[in-house]
Amino acid sequence: MMIDTWLLAVFFLALLTLGALIRVIRIKSRFDRLVAAIVAISLAALTGLLLSIALGTFLVLNITILLVLVCFAGLVAKIHFSKGDPA
Repeated sequence: MMIDTWLLAVFFLALLTLGALIRVIRIKSRFDRLVAAIVAISLAALTGLLLSIALGTFLVLNITILLVLVCFAGLVAKIHFSKGDPA
């Protein structure tokens, strides 16, 4: 049995995304947390794109695009409306 290259790439990108999400939780600085969240969202978008290629369906890609747009909008809203110390 041969492992599909696209699915293997999806697996490792999902692990990288999980690591970036853990980094978002552990960082104290708001600006470092913002950068880590952008990296996590970007890695998740790439994971969704590769999963869409691996499965050969546009449904996964459409869901990925929708989730990425919602995550970026939520991130911008959180930064815009957050109060307190920037560090």
